[in-house]
Amino acid sequence: MNKVYKITGMTCQGCADGIQNALSSQHSINYVNVDLESSSLDINTSENVSLNDLNLFIKDLGNYKIINNSFLPNLIEYFTSKKTLFLALLIVVFASLSIQVSTDSFSIKNWMISYMGVFYLIFSFLKLIDVKGFSITFSKYDLISKNIPSFAMIYPFIELFLALAYLSESFLIISYSLTLIFMMSQSIGVFISLQKKEIIRCACMGSSINLDISSLTLIENLIMIFMASYMILNFI
Repeated sequence: MNKVYKITGMTCQGCADGIQNALSSQHSINYVNVDLESSSLDINTSENVSLNDLNLFIKDLGNYKIINNSFLPNLIEYFTSKKTLFLALLIVVFASLSIQVSTDSFSIKNWMISYMGVFYLIFSFLKLIDVKGFSITFSKYDLISKNIPSFAMIYPFIELFLALAYLSESFLIISYSLTLIFMMSQSIGVFISLQKKEIIRCACMGSSINLDISSLTLIENLIMIFMASYMILNFI
């Protein structure tokens, strides 16, 4: 029987060749073609081979995963693999909205300030758990850290300062400016890594949570860039 799957985690032709060789060595598999460009797997088997079996065949090769090549399973897989980041962002949204409950009327500006404050508070905590581990990963894609290695070590403390500044509504123009600079540095680094299809752990969740950078990481940073830019324009 013929089936087509997607493979995540491949970064070079060597990855594709390794997966193809591992699957071809299985007696139940007649034909295998792994295409790096489309991240696809074409396979023909003489008996029913489950998706779980295929992943077991390649589990020792690296951080690869074979998934169904259809929209709904891929969507479920994407949300499942990013659930910790989604959960953190949901907490940020609801916490920042709850701060506005006690006010007489909802203000988009006040909500953005609360959002950025809660965002930095949660994500600085995750980074401060293991500052050294965070700095190693962060330096792999953040542009500022690549040029100033010591910056990665102090960045979690800067985020904590920004969290307190936003939540106390102090030093706001400084906070907006720093947010814009830092998030642009990270966004450009993430974009370059995604273009190169590099597999790098997302440092935004610290080193204690194993999560690779993805388009969601980029979106998360772009939201902060938009909010900081909006607030700076309104401040001016």
